[in-house]
Amino acid sequence: MSTETNDGRTTGGLDELLHDRGLRNTPQRQLIYRIVASSPQHLSAVDVQRQLEKAMPGISLPTVYATLDLFADLGIVRKIALADGPVIYDTGQHNPHAHMVCRRCGRIFDLDIPPVSDADATAAAHQGFAVDSGDLVLHGLCADCRALASTSATETKASALTR
Repeated sequence: MSTETNDGRTTGGLDELLHDRGLRNTPQRQLIYRIVASSPQHLSAVDVQRQLEKAMPGISLPTVYATLDLFADLGIVRKIALADGPVIYDTGQHNPHAHMVCRRCGRIFDLDIPPVSDADATAAAHQGFAVDSGDLVLHGLCADCRALASTSATETKASALTR
């Protein structure tokens, strides 16, 4: 049975990919893929396990990590290691992109630019390095947190003036 995800992919395609590699497509793998592929945000393995608990109680976190790592090796999810947080998983393989991470709220946003430019790959090649993938992660404050910080600063100034 083939189920379509939010990104237009199907778990039937997962079955074919795993079969071609001599691997079984278990119900756990199908559900883990469906959770990651249909999520509007990037998920950590813990996030995936929390969602799994509703449908398949008892699936261990190491199983989730192993499955997500397998999917990353197969190229159907991107594994992104953030400096200040957990590894996250993204199914944006069909459209590689960079990411922005808000240092206040921790939300992760897609940035529709390639994570590695031709200039980056050329510069690496001049050093004898052949680039096959890369991640660009920008850190800062999202619009909501910037607005919140601005409002807090304004309220603090107003409070100080009324004393």
